[in-house]
Amino acid sequence: MGAEHAHLRGLADRVRYAQLLHDGSELRATRTDPDQKAWNTTPGGQPPGTLTLHLPTARPDVAVPVVELFLR
Repeated sequence: MGAEHAHLRGLADRVRYAQLLHDGSELRATRTDPDQKAWNTTPGGQPPGTLTLHLPTARPDVAVPVVELFLR
């Protein structure tokens, strides 16, 4: 997948669950504190209301990896 994190602005309070579409594996999601400084593999510096998805480090064996979001 290339990146380890996907930052979704304005979705912190709207996403109930996130998963990879091809196998249904759950993606860990956290709210990024806007005052958090990025450090090593810890994301930071995102605007308020940003949801950060933690992506797999190895690309799934599919043509196009798709993240499915379930909203509240």
